[in-house]
Amino acid sequence: MPIYEFKCADCDHVFEVMGSYAEREKGHACPKCGSTNVKQAISLFSAKPPSSW
Repeated sequence: MPIYEFKCADCDHVFEVMGSYAEREKGHACPKCGSTNVKQAISLFSAKPPSSW
C-alpha cells in the first residue's frame, strides 16, 4: 500500500497516511493539533536496484 504525506497548514506538522487512493482522498486531521487544514505534501522516494545488477 502506498504511503501519502500530509502537512498541517496550522502547525506545520508533517504526517503519513497509509492506504489506497480512496484513503488519500478522504479528509484528514492533524494528529498533533487536530486541525483539518491539511494539504498533501510532495513525497520523495528512493529505489535501489537488486543486488544482482
